[in-house]
Amino acid sequence: MSKTGVYAIAALAIGLVIGAAIGMYIKPAPSGTGTQCPECAIPVTSACKFVTAPPEGEKVHIVLGFDANYPPFTYVLPNGSAAGFDIDVMKWIANKYGWELELKPWDWSTIVTALENGDLDVIASGMSITPERASEKIWFSIPYYSYIHELVAKADDTRSADEILNSGAVIAVQKGSTAEEWADKLLAEGYNFQKLALNSYVEALQALLDGRAQALITDSAFLEPYLKQHPDVAAQVRVVTTLGAPETYGIATRPCDIWLRTKINDALHELMTSPEWNKLLEKWGLG
Repeated sequence: MSKTGVYAIAALAIGLVIGAAIGMYIKPAPSGTGTQCPECAIPVTSACKFVTAPPEGEKVHIVLGFDANYPPFTYVLPNGSAAGFDIDVMKWIANKYGWELELKPWDWSTIVTALENGDLDVIASGMSITPERASEKIWFSIPYYSYIHELVAKADDTRSADEILNSGAVIAVQKGSTAEEWADKLLAEGYNFQKLALNSYVEALQALLDGRAQALITDSAFLEPYLKQHPDVAAQVRVVTTLGAPETYGIATRPCDIWLRTKINDALHELMTSPEWNKLLEKWGLG
């Protein structure tokens, strides 16, 4: 079994446990137009478009926010169109229900705020399910993919993880990502390095390759498929160590948009238990 397969089995179980814990911590807001859920203190604001089912016959328009440079999950092609595993998944869900899907690339560092304010309705772009995110600002779908964080260096760099992290080296990360959270955590623990926050994992990897950084914190969901597609890059880097336990991705919605999240979960479950799921994984090099 591949490393990805091992991560998938382990992290899916972890994700389900996390999801159950989150479900106990934050209870669904009831339908209605009140300003607050009395059981769970989840605000129902003007941004909450899908608390309950829309009137019969009304067209459902969903604005999907995504990272424009996170292959193979989401990215923008040279012709300006969106592509990637998560794009295909959301198109499948939209097609199932007859929804109109509007695709909006968004800066990752502000994408949660955009969802909260109503500029976006869904984030499907390799977003990690974390306790910090699973708060009053975000409620996730069921987990659908797993990965693990990795410390990566140049292939000819023979130093250990501790040696790299305590060398004062520049370590690249994506701004606003869980990789940046890992860098901040390690710095808070007393490790000695400089963090270089860039706009995407692709840019962070390029910084390692061109010498602006001496290491990279990334995740296997991005790195493994990317290296499969770019064997010349694969020959230049090595994974020094993994960081922490496997984690999982979910589709993010506003906590109050209960109807939308329920429909997404139902569709995800149907897709993930169908042959089409494995076809999508294989298509995007995620199997």
